Amino acid sequence: MTQGAARPNSAGWDVTVQPLRDPRGRVGHVVQTVRDATPGRAEDARAGVAADSEELSSLHLRLDRLMALDKLKSDFMNLTTHELRSPLAIVYGYLSMMESGMLGELSEGLSEAVGSSIQSVELMMQLVTELVEMARLDETRLAPTREPVELADIVAEAAVRVDGSERHRLNLDLGTGPAPVLGDRAQLLRVFSNLVDNAVKYSPDGGEIGIRLRRVGRQVVVDIRDQGLGIAPSDMGRLFTRFGRIVTSATEGIGGTGLGLYLCRELVRRLGGDVTATSVERQGSTFTVRLPGTTRGVARSAS
Repeated sequence: MTQGAARPNSAGWDVTVQPLRDPRGRVGHVVQTVRDATPGRAEDARAGVAADSEELSSLHLRLDRLMALDKLKSDFMNLTTHELRSPLAIVYGYLSMMESGMLGELSEGLSEAVGSSIQSVELMMQLVTELVEMARLDETRLAPTREPVELADIVAEAAVRVDGSERHRLNLDLGTGPAPVLGDRAQLLRVFSNLVDNAVKYSPDGGEIGIRLRRVGRQVVVDIRDQGLGIAPSDMGRLFTRFGRIVTSATEGIGGTGLGLYLCRELVRRLGGDVTATSVERQGSTFTVRLPGTTRGVARSAS
């Protein structure tokens, strides 16, 4: 083949062979160059690059719009929840005064109406609080507060909810010895209070609520078990989703926002743990919280 010549092969490629000579004129190396010689291939390639660039610009534009909409949603939620808190607190305050008799004696019918109104306002206040918490989780991915706290104390405080129920029996087992974890005490108390509250609400006929704290390797594990309505296998996948409240003929009269379990798991996962559930329909459920233990001491106030 002629030096530097190119010839197309049957596959539509130009092959060029270029010998490289040393100072004495001897061929030491050969460079072979292959070029796509298919008619229109270069133009197609340039058109493809232009199309890809246009699609990429479109994707960037759509991403910017989605981010703007997400920020608008967060701003709207923050404004709405902030503006709802004050009037709800006022309504709740007056209803509580009426219920206690501070504004005069109520008839039996009016007393029932006030009690029902208080429950509705409490549910609305819970929804506002959970919406605020969800907005905070969405807005920031900063590391949560990690201070040494004694989990047994937090679980015992949350168990008071069961102790105050007339239809439920509390079986509390906190094990022996300390169970320190790293986290925010107020947030962890909300997590366990929510789980205990669910155990009470979803066992309307009463029964035993078992709360057991144990240590498994380096983890601290808490099981919260009830003998209530249970959850159908087909509904288990919705448990920890936003607004994933499961409504059946048995649960339609039980109040809830569908955000509690979602927030519980998100808060625990940010601390390196997890929340899982097992359930048998009409036999009860068990929610299990796993958190990494710590060897750091928990500061205690002097008595």
